[in-house]
Amino acid sequence: MLRILLLIFSISSSRADAADAAGAYRLYLDGNLSRSAAAYLELAASDPAAIEPLMNAAIVYKQLGRYADGAAALEKALQIDPYQSDVLSELGWLKFHQADYAGAQTCFERALGIQPLQIRSILGLTSVYSNLGDKEKALEYLDRYRKLRPDFAGVDYIMAWNYMNFKMYREAQESLIEALRKDASFIEARLPLAGIYAREGKFNEAWNQYYRVMDYAPDHPIASKMMKVLEGRLSKQPEEIRPPFRIVKPLKMEAVPVLDKLARAVTVRVGIGTGNTGKQGRNTILKFKSYTGLIVRGKASGKIYAHIPPDSVWSAAYSDGKIILKDPAGTVYGNFSGALLLRPRDLKHGTVIFENVRNSPNPWIRYSDREYRGMMELSPLAGRGIGIVNLIDMEVYLLGVVPSEVSAQWPYESLKAQAVLARTQAIIRRARGGSHKADGYHMCDGQHCQAYKGVMTEANTTDNAVLETEGELLTYHARPAYTFYHSNCGGYIQASSEVTGWGDSPYLTTHQDLPPETAKPLDSPWKFHQWITGNPPANCNYPGRVRASEFRWVRIIKHKDMEFRINKDYKIGTLLDLIPLKRSPSGNVNSIRLAGSKKTVDVDREHLIRNILGFSSIKSTLFFIEVNRFKNGKVRNYWIYGGGWGHGIGMCQSGAAGMAGKYGRTYREIIEFYFPGTKINKLKYIRKKPSAAKARPPATVSVSTPPAGSVRPALAPQRPAVAR
Repeated sequence: MLRILLLIFSISSSRADAADAAGAYRLYLDGNLSRSAAAYLELAASDPAAIEPLMNAAIVYKQLGRYADGAAALEKALQIDPYQSDVLSELGWLKFHQADYAGAQTCFERALGIQPLQIRSILGLTSVYSNLGDKEKALEYLDRYRKLRPDFAGVDYIMAWNYMNFKMYREAQESLIEALRKDASFIEARLPLAGIYAREGKFNEAWNQYYRVMDYAPDHPIASKMMKVLEGRLSKQPEEIRPPFRIVKPLKMEAVPVLDKLARAVTVRVGIGTGNTGKQGRNTILKFKSYTGLIVRGKASGKIYAHIPPDSVWSAAYSDGKIILKDPAGTVYGNFSGALLLRPRDLKHGTVIFENVRNSPNPWIRYSDREYRGMMELSPLAGRGIGIVNLIDMEVYLLGVVPSEVSAQWPYESLKAQAVLARTQAIIRRARGGSHKADGYHMCDGQHCQAYKGVMTEANTTDNAVLETEGELLTYHARPAYTFYHSNCGGYIQASSEVTGWGDSPYLTTHQDLPPETAKPLDSPWKFHQWITGNPPANCNYPGRVRASEFRWVRIIKHKDMEFRINKDYKIGTLLDLIPLKRSPSGNVNSIRLAGSKKTVDVDREHLIRNILGFSSIKSTLFFIEVNRFKNGKVRNYWIYGGGWGHGIGMCQSGAAGMAGKYGRTYREIIEFYFPGTKINKLKYIRKKPSAAKARPPATVSVSTPPAGSVRPALAPQRPAVAR
């Protein structure tokens, strides 16, 4: 009887401890960090032999910026168990960030004595020796670190920092180039590379790097200033340094007659050349042609104004609220206050090509020729120039979307999954006008809606993926589902209900990006920190197919740069503290506190959080910040360890590639994994009959009832669409 009572007491006690641990973690996720740390310390006091509560308290203190308290918790844990290499490593980092290099060195060396491949300690010793000025030792450990993580762009970036500290500029240049080869969006690597080029008198190369910084951060103060400084020292014209992409002949692919096999669908209106918010860029002049010839028609009147021969380059300029149409000789064909339609003579196989215009204020047209199927609508936009809308068949539109969103070389089943999701999103946006109804189109051509680059990206694999899934869309309870997707989740999907403004869809849930039988719970601050700074398994961790820089990344941002960027939006004064507060169970930061000398601001919008942490948007909100200080206590820089690229909701595109390539999953299995409880249904597109008063068929068409045995999806969504 006594044994039974003791067993019951033991089970009850274990459940109580688990509940307490769960409560402490809940406080952590809710952003109640001080209370969470106190709860973990209470757990440690109730069980003096347990080190996990102390480890968790240390990470919470680190997030709070209380590094001394975090170090004290880890030192107490090491008194209980001195052979925990991970604990020694994290203690070393806490000391390093407080400029206690001798203490950090001791911790890292002890950790490596226990576990020689403890990767965080190897990086730690690199950083310690660099700050101590020991070049030989710093480079030795950097080389060890690179061998352990050869695909990680952060390795090359950190190597470059160290080379520059030792004035080894040629080696720094090579490392920065390698970092950019692995991660082209790494603008923090482009700035020092530009500086090295300028130092060596390579002004053309320096100008080019600063210009590329402006691609990702258009108003970057250093890049914009240095471009002006360098302009008078260039030996070539800007268009020679950075030549635009030109289309000089029709696209030729292996014969796959997809265009002839696709049935006619509904017409969608796509805004072309849009910016980050999905709004039209400023187009003051356009140059266009077609390999099959064009017909220029008035949209309202239907009158034909010009027949453009094949390969003949015409122009449309904006002036005083009108479009001025000119032929190659400069002859004016008219000033139009209404919209014009550019129709290829061969509408099914022909295309419209916009040639690059070097002095265009819109980057979309400045650097590259562009080619599209369907018709183009040109409209004068008061004060902005010429608006461009692509009028294109839904299924043909997808031929340009799928390869713009994912790699055409990825496993085929992942391409089919992408086709279904892209079609569903387009159907929803078209049915309710989309978030760009006031702009005159259903969706834009950028990531604000879904990427669409037209003919240039088309490939046989993605063409066939569209054809084989023709008319298929995803539904939930007979309505189109919200098919959000993103490039890489970093190993964990977050639920829509956890992100401000994204609503609550029962099929957009939180789960790890792993087969359920292999997933291990991330249910503590310590586990999350080890996970985000490591290289854990995941569907989207797919070396050879998915860039490692999308799965795990690091940014090191100077304090003055961070302060400048935050003040641009929030005017907080001197930046005193930067504290992530709320997190999803996935680890994504859902709110962050910006404490300044003038005011304190909490930011809780996903895209705003990403936009303020440096001059360019960081890749995701799945990150942990470590604050590095000088010996006098002032902040030196911020180390941001991150994972994934995008909002982390819905389908992880890289994860879909991993599921198809590593585990042989079909597109239906992939979709079920990322959207549990949904169904794939088939639509049949039909055209409305024209009214007796009109001779021409109307441009709008409806969606018919699906084939027998399937459910007809209602086209009214359950809540407003949200930008990707």
